[in-house]
Amino acid sequence: MKQKTITGILILLLGAVYILFNLETAAAYDLSVQTGFQVDWWKDDKDGKAVQAHIPVEIEARQGDYSLSLLAGYASTHVEPSAGENRTLSHLLDTKVNFSYTVTDRLPVDMLIGLDLNLPTGKTDFVQEELALIMDPDLVSITTFGEGFNVNPTVSVAWDRGAWTAGLGLGYLWRGEYDFSRNVQDYDPGDIVNATAEVRYYFSPVWNSRFFGGYAWYGKDTVEGEDFAQPGRHYLLGAGLYYNRTRWDAVLTVRTVLRDKSKFQETSGGLFTEDSNGRGREFTGDLMLTYRLNDKTALNASVRGLYITDNDYPADSSRFTGARGKTELGLGVGRRICRNLRYEVNVKGFVMHDEETNFPETRDARDFSGLSTVMRLTTGF
Repeated sequence: MKQKTITGILILLLGAVYILFNLETAAAYDLSVQTGFQVDWWKDDKDGKAVQAHIPVEIEARQGDYSLSLLAGYASTHVEPSAGENRTLSHLLDTKVNFSYTVTDRLPVDMLIGLDLNLPTGKTDFVQEELALIMDPDLVSITTFGEGFNVNPTVSVAWDRGAWTAGLGLGYLWRGEYDFSRNVQDYDPGDIVNATAEVRYYFSPVWNSRFFGGYAWYGKDTVEGEDFAQPGRHYLLGAGLYYNRTRWDAVLTVRTVLRDKSKFQETSGGLFTEDSNGRGREFTGDLMLTYRLNDKTALNASVRGLYITDNDYPADSSRFTGARGKTELGLGVGRRICRNLRYEVNVKGFVMHDEETNFPETRDARDFSGLSTVMRLTTGF
């Protein structure tokens, strides 16, 4: 069934490519290719450690108001837990396809219509021992090795009014069924409805501010047709301040994430709402600096702070999770080698502290340190 689904979607993709690049009224298309590699490494003070290498390949084609992009990748992950056997997984990741159409200067607002597809070329149906490879997103970049066939139509609008710019986006993510693991077969994750909004105000040619928000509603997850869980609604609020000069830029962004209570499976069937909120509030601050040495070379530096409060359960509850604090520092360089070839190298290091937690298993407080190296190469035709 999976192979038939992939084959059908690839036929659809090839048809879209043919239509996109044979429109009589369209101009010549632009093609860009980006690849590279990323290596994430971390260790903790309990003798646990892991390393993950990731190779992405992204191809994007543009012709007039139309664009088509394809993102594929390969990841190799190795985990050495403080207790238990070492695990390694090397596999293709899911393939992402995006179609978009832009409408500008024809309506009172600018509009972007998109369609995102997830093709299930990655790894699913894990055996129990392989689940240790699915790690926290604050430790490694790739935390989902494979899903089902997903369809995500989106529409975004934007408009300008003097010093003000505003935008609104809506999306609906339909998520297909797949076998998550040998013990969780016929897993059907709930669909997601999301909305985003943003307002910018330009104080001057060099200063502008940004206020943004997001909302997501999650449908019920089912396993073999039975209700399994339903994540709580998700709210995002944030603000940013930008300073732009000829040679350098500075960006300061702060945001917070709030989540409603989730629902879980009753032993007798159906779902119940958890007694307290199982997720703490999340606060993130980012400072990014860019300095352009010349027309070809730019240096960048970044600082990120993350703090997640402990959840609403008492410390002796089996569902209690403690607070988390993380600090990340990054340095990088980007250089255009020639007109159609550019490379970027970025290195980030972090330290993180987790308080004692009882869920999903009882763990003492832990300290982490890690390093991430990213190299990207982009070319155009």
